[in-house]
Amino acid sequence: MSPEDEFSEKLKNDGFKFIPVGSLNRKGSNPVEDFNLFSELYKIFKDGKPDLVLLYTIKINVYGGMAAKLAGVKFVCTVTGLGWLFTEKSLKTVIGGLGYKILYKIAFAFAEKVIFQNEDDREFFLKNWLVDRGKTILTPGVGVDTDRFSPKACEGVELNSQKTVFLLVARMLWDKGIGEFVEAAKIVKERYPFIEFCLLGPLDYENRSAIPENIIKGWENEGVIKYLGKTTDVRPFICQSDVVVLPSYREAIGKSLLEAMAMGKPVITTDTAGCKETVDDGKNGFLVPVKDSKSLADAMIKFIQFPSEEKRKMGEYSREKAVRGFDENIIIDLYNKVIKNTFDKKVV
Repeated sequence: MSPEDEFSEKLKNDGFKFIPVGSLNRKGSNPVEDFNLFSELYKIFKDGKPDLVLLYTIKINVYGGMAAKLAGVKFVCTVTGLGWLFTEKSLKTVIGGLGYKILYKIAFAFAEKVIFQNEDDREFFLKNWLVDRGKTILTPGVGVDTDRFSPKACEGVELNSQKTVFLLVARMLWDKGIGEFVEAAKIVKERYPFIEFCLLGPLDYENRSAIPENIIKGWENEGVIKYLGKTTDVRPFICQSDVVVLPSYREAIGKSLLEAMAMGKPVITTDTAGCKETVDDGKNGFLVPVKDSKSLADAMIKFIQFPSEEKRKMGEYSREKAVRGFDENIIIDLYNKVIKNTFDKKVV
């Protein structure tokens, strides 16, 4: 179940029954729209009578959880991040955040389990009395396919030893730290004018943190970055980079970091929830403070100055860390246990 997009047909072709959700407005806070979403989900659950529903993202956890309870359907929630209501500070977010806390508390009271993708998010919900600890499970993000994302995908790709390439893979949003990435690039280019800085990912006009296309084009025209557009396969772009950067303000777990690590690339990211879990500082990359372009530039310069052998060791450590702690089979096994125990009435 989801809103229809370019992947809907692929899911159908792969043999899934796809149920479109038409009333989900990701950026909206209109109570009438939210009630329509709740009503639509309730009707789908009531008519379809699923044995178990797995819910993801803020609105679906809240309204899907309450709709599932009303329809008499078991459900498991996965928290994929806190969202701007809890991470931004303003009168609007304080009021809106309070409302969502109440809704979360109601929905999670009836959930079989609530799965968190990093410890910081789980502690936030526990400290705010939004969920019982016994219902919570911690998982290392959504994981990564370490067979598909592997150094083998880069065999035959030769990097230019004279030019370091920094790649940021994300939606083009301010809160992914793209502004800081650009500012850091300007600092680095003062000393190393031939270093390359690339942005890869879609524009997301529906998101309140979206970066306008004209600003990105302006950065390109200045010669600061290259915008590579969007893609359905990031592997060739990761192969052609020396290091992957994600200066995000907060994540569940940074997917692009996991993919880069699995492919044997060093990473530079922020010392914050959902990012810091991916880096052992100095071993497979560097951690920098959030919203600190100067520290980010310093880390980039430090990487540029590293001997080739040290960079190679960083990449190898990344691969080992990804396989050891973030392989998607770890997450798949966990969900299988949750599903089995939901019907066995056992505790995970």
